[in-house]
Amino acid sequence: MSERATRSVVVVKVGTSSLLKPEDGCLHLSQLCSLCETVSDLHRAGHAVVLVSSGAVGAGMVKMGIKPGPTKPTLARKQALAAIGQPHLMRYYEDVFGSLGVKCAQVLLTLDNLSNRTQYGKAKRTFEQLFELGVVPVVNENDTVAVEELRFGDNDTLSAQVAALVDAQYLFLLTDVDGLYTANPNTNPEAKKIPIVEDINALQVDVDSGAGSNVGTGGMVTKLTAARIASAAGCQTIICLASTIVEVLKGSAGVGTKFLAAKKSARGKKRWILTVPIKGEVKVDDEGAKAVLNGMALAVSKCVAVDGTFGVQEAVRIVDENGLELARGLSNYTVTAMRELLKRPPRSDDDWDDDEFELDGPPELVHANNVCVTNVETLAKSFVLKNVGYGSMIMEGSSSENEDS
Repeated sequence: MSERATRSVVVVKVGTSSLLKPEDGCLHLSQLCSLCETVSDLHRAGHAVVLVSSGAVGAGMVKMGIKPGPTKPTLARKQALAAIGQPHLMRYYEDVFGSLGVKCAQVLLTLDNLSNRTQYGKAKRTFEQLFELGVVPVVNENDTVAVEELRFGDNDTLSAQVAALVDAQYLFLLTDVDGLYTANPNTNPEAKKIPIVEDINALQVDVDSGAGSNVGTGGMVTKLTAARIASAAGCQTIICLASTIVEVLKGSAGVGTKFLAAKKSARGKKRWILTVPIKGEVKVDDEGAKAVLNGMALAVSKCVAVDGTFGVQEAVRIVDENGLELARGLSNYTVTAMRELLKRPPRSDDDWDDDEFELDGPPELVHANNVCVTNVETLAKSFVLKNVGYGSMIMEGSSSENEDS
């Protein structure tokens, strides 16, 4: 078996709140060095490691001597600070990794890059070559041009999409909270930590606490979105403190929150669909939900409502009648066309053949080849995290299904 086939891939995402000291507005160098040391140990243990790092805006503020204020900077100011801070941040990574004997590379991406299938393939091959060269990629969003991504704080989502891109087994979302709680532990003393999540749709948690800092853009909501994407791609996600990543890797119990991976992960085109930006939402009835969860096409007749601005072959989130996400897919119709179709009176599937109800396209809103289930069946209790040496982990009981089309 080749080295590429046996190599485990670990993606580590660190946020601004873990890299910046909020009290004095300077970089948290001891934490950055500790993180680099952990990544270096994993690298030397034979793992391919990707570090997805926020912090360009915060580093720009440090470089310019700007202290964090009570309000967030404007979008234009964030973009300028990101341009200033990104090389400053990379200098620190280059210096620290260099002192540890590890080479690193800068990779700047946007979600638009990954949503283009040609660019997706080129990015995948670039990461493979970086792994072959023994280099640790340090990934960040290209904040100066990724306007929408910067506004919505999708570095958590980007890390999950990178994990899907590089076929990672583990995604670590490092944060300033030691896991996922039922409520904000800083304001609710009755909040309880959730050690393992088997079904994201079954979670009953309050995740409205927002970003961890005024220069950060993420929060627990984006981490749940990231965990859903990674799970569908066959990757286990762990939310934990930056200072406890070593404990997690050593297999310590009760550290962080683990989101289990899918038993059968999406592959090929369906995995790529996970990286396509969502442009709308489609609500389906019970029959439509069952069809989607079984990997079948979503018929137009099973849709009950639509929202958003999606066009033909743009991605939509497919939800059940309770609003819970089931899958993502590429639409065969525009949102405008779907709204017109939904105005027609109720009908059976056979009625679609009548001239009165003739469609301008196929009977499916989303073809079976263009549906990627995100409400996945996880490894559940068959999950075993087997520690076979520091940083050497095997997830027993997992499997994947090749769904290239």
